[in-house]
Amino acid sequence: MTTTHSASTRKISWDILRVFAVFAVVVEHITHQAPVNHPELGGYPFSLPLQFGASTMLVISAFFVCVTIGRRRWLWNRVARLLPAYFAAVIVTYVATRIAVTVFDRHSYGPGGWLFGASVSSAPGEFPWLQPSVHDLFGNLMMMQVWIPGFHWIDASYWTMPVQLAAFVVAALLFPRKWLTARNAPLLLWSLVIVPVVLRFTARTDDSPQWVKSIFDGLALNRVQLFGVGVAIWLWSTGRMRVWHLGVYIVAALVAQDTHAYFTDTPSTVALGVVLLIVCFAAGGRDWDVPFVRRLAPAITWLAGISFGVYLIHQQLGFILARSLLDLGATPIERFAASFALAVVLGWLLTKLVERPVHRLLTQKTQSHAGRSGKSPANPDPSPLPISQANTVGAGPPTSGESFAAANSQSR
Repeated sequence: MTTTHSASTRKISWDILRVFAVFAVVVEHITHQAPVNHPELGGYPFSLPLQFGASTMLVISAFFVCVTIGRRRWLWNRVARLLPAYFAAVIVTYVATRIAVTVFDRHSYGPGGWLFGASVSSAPGEFPWLQPSVHDLFGNLMMMQVWIPGFHWIDASYWTMPVQLAAFVVAALLFPRKWLTARNAPLLLWSLVIVPVVLRFTARTDDSPQWVKSIFDGLALNRVQLFGVGVAIWLWSTGRMRVWHLGVYIVAALVAQDTHAYFTDTPSTVALGVVLLIVCFAAGGRDWDVPFVRRLAPAITWLAGISFGVYLIHQQLGFILARSLLDLGATPIERFAASFALAVVLGWLLTKLVERPVHRLLTQKTQSHAGRSGKSPANPDPSPLPISQANTVGAGPPTSGESFAAANSQSR
C-alpha cells in the first residue's frame, strides 16, 4: 500500500541524508583524497578514507526517479537543472586551475597565453600538478573524458554526471512502456547486479580492447547496482517488495560493488551498507522531525538546497586552496576549515547564480504554456533542492514524500 502525502509535505529526513552524503564526500576528499593526489597536502588532523558518499547519492537519486518520473517534462527539468551548473563548474575550475598551476609550477606559454596556450617551459617542484589543456576543457564539457582516455579530468568528482544523465535517459525511455511491473521488476533489478559482474570478469578485463573498456566504464556498469538499490528501496517502501527480498538484494549489490573493486576497499562497502540501512529507515519510517532536528531544520534545508553545487565545485578548487594555504604556512586544521568553508560558499554561489536562475529560465516557457492552457504546473517555481543528487549528489524532488502513484496518475 502506497502512502500518499500532500504536495506541501517535506521530509527533513531526506534533507539530512543529502547533507550527510554530500559532506561525507567533501570531508573524504579534503582529508584523504587530497594527500593521495597531492602528497604535499598530507598531515590533516584526521582522515576519512571511507568512500560511500557518492554511492549514497546515486541510491537516493534512483529512489526519487521513481517518486517523480510521472511529472510533466520530467527529463527536461532534470537536464535543465544539471547541465548549466555543470558547465559553469567546469569552466570556473578550468580557469582557476590554469592560474594556480601556472603559479605552482612556474609555467610559461606559447600562443594562446596562460588561458589556452600550451606550456613551453616549467619548473615544477617535487610534486608537479597537471595543467589542463583546451583539449581537456572540451572533453569535460562534452563529458567525453570517461569514454576517451586522451582527455584528463579537470575535476574527478564529475564522474557522477554522465552516470546520472544516462540513468535518467534510460528511465525516461522505459517509463512510458511500464517497465517496472510486478512481473519484470525482480528480473530487471537482479540483472543490474549480476550482468555487470559477469561482464567484469569475461569482457571487461585489464587486457580488453579499449573500446570495450570505454563502453563498460562510460556506462558505469560497475555502479548500476546502486540504481537498482534505490529502485528496490522505493518498491519496498510502497509495499511492492518484501523486506527479506530487499535485504538479500542490498547484500548482493554490496558484494557486487566490492567485487568490481576486486575487494580492495571492503571497509567503504561496509560503511555504505550501514548508510543504506539508514536510507531504508527514511524511506519506510516516520520523518525525523523531532524537536532537536526541528531547531536545525532551516540550516539543514539550506545546505541540502546547495548540495549539488557543493558537490560540483568542491574538490579541485579545495585542493588548490589547500596548496596555496600550505605555501603560506597555514596549519592543517586551518587548511581543513578553509577548504570546507570554500565548498559551502562556492556551492551556494553556483546554486544562486547559475543552477536556480538558469533552470527557471529554461523551464518558464513550459510553465507559461501550462498556465495559458488552463492548467497549473505541478511545481510553478523551481525547487530550492537540486534535482540530481543525492548527485550526484543531493538528489531529490521538491516534495520528497510525494508518492510515485500520485505522480503517475498526473501523467495519464
